[in-house]
Amino acid sequence: MPYRMRNLICSFAAAVSFGAALVSGSQAAELPKSTQDMLAKLKMDAGILKDLDQELNVPASWIERAKKEPPVVFYGGFLPANLPALLKSFKARYPFIKFNYSRSTRTGRVDKPLIAFKEGRVVADIIDALGGAIEPYRKAGALVDLRDLPNFKNTHPDMRAKDGLWVGEKVKYWCMAYNTKLLKTKNLPKRWDDMLTIKALHNGNIGVSNRPHNWVLPLWTANGEAWTRNFISGLFTTVRPQLRKEGARALVVLNIAGEFHASIPATDYRIAEYARKGAPIAWHCPEPVPMTVSTLVIIKGTKALYSSKVFLNWFLSKEGQLAQYVVSGGSPVHKDLQDKGLVIYGKEIAGKKIAVRTPESLVSVFPTVIKTWNNGWVRAGGPMAAKTVTKVKTVLTAVKRGGRRLSFKVGGGEHKVKVSGSRTEILIGGKSGSRGKLKVGMDCQISYLGNGNEARKIACK
Repeated sequence: MPYRMRNLICSFAAAVSFGAALVSGSQAAELPKSTQDMLAKLKMDAGILKDLDQELNVPASWIERAKKEPPVVFYGGFLPANLPALLKSFKARYPFIKFNYSRSTRTGRVDKPLIAFKEGRVVADIIDALGGAIEPYRKAGALVDLRDLPNFKNTHPDMRAKDGLWVGEKVKYWCMAYNTKLLKTKNLPKRWDDMLTIKALHNGNIGVSNRPHNWVLPLWTANGEAWTRNFISGLFTTVRPQLRKEGARALVVLNIAGEFHASIPATDYRIAEYARKGAPIAWHCPEPVPMTVSTLVIIKGTKALYSSKVFLNWFLSKEGQLAQYVVSGGSPVHKDLQDKGLVIYGKEIAGKKIAVRTPESLVSVFPTVIKTWNNGWVRAGGPMAAKTVTKVKTVLTAVKRGGRRLSFKVGGGEHKVKVSGSRTEILIGGKSGSRGKLKVGMDCQISYLGNGNEARKIACK
């Protein structure tokens, strides 16, 4: 669902154009001091928050009910140390709403709450970044329809679910980083397929991490299957990049160190962190620009329903979106903030076609993308294929180290898996269990990332 950004201001600094006078007038006087301080930091006039009163105008019954509810349990991806700054303006407006915040692994944040819901328990009221797990939550009937939030309609149409079951939290752009001492700007590709013909980028001069879901999936959605298959083939056979086991952040550090001229994929705010410290690194976006949307949901059955709704409505408001931008660097999802310079390297995406990755595309399109990518990655000698889940029904033949290592028969051979205490979901007799209760001889269905890798789920009778 690509769209073209309109009138995007060229950089973070361009936000100054909203007025050198920072916060003044009667409208500013009505804002919490924390919001005024935030506007001053962004060098924005209070006019950016036009119609904020209407955005925050929720039904009075929500407020009254919220005052009687327990604290909101929020499973999120923000660093706990950043939460006070994020919530400062919210607490000034709604001091009666409290939070119990938790940041954990995907298993703890995403998988375990769904297991609990199916067992009739609600352990988290708000969850962010569900990704492709949105579909299992949908099928379980675990999500609250958010379309009654006043600010749901103010979220960009590409950044909210048509059925109202998720709404965007923030946006990330996944492009390329490059070492300014090693790569000349004339050799930067205008479009992704230009990489196939720019020889300065070939033969190990680009480092690529095994993260196709961040950039190849959006390109597949925007450019179609035929184009993307051709591009993947050309990437591995003509460009011949360094295929790295490191993640995106580590790749940037290696790029700065001169290990290669450029690295893919890279996010704008991450590059800005290093550039501000004087590192020879910059960010560049070929067209179309891959974009991912982090999601927010409310879990059905929560005892803090109205507190959760009041918070999400505030978070989606201009005030809330500016607060999350200051804290995380994630670009806003509010439709009226799309052209306000709130992209750190805004000139890199100005006027370019955007390739969007949604939670739905992770479910419907990504299986084909990952298969195509893995074939090219393995043939090109990549250190590890992008992980796909294998499911088998089998019998445990060995249980070692208190359930941390398992062996089982697969097609006449033996496979082994690692079992994580936090990331591996374990069910015994249909109920949540621990790895210490796994025994030799159990009939199990195991979902794992290939022989010798980690198990995602183990369900035993």
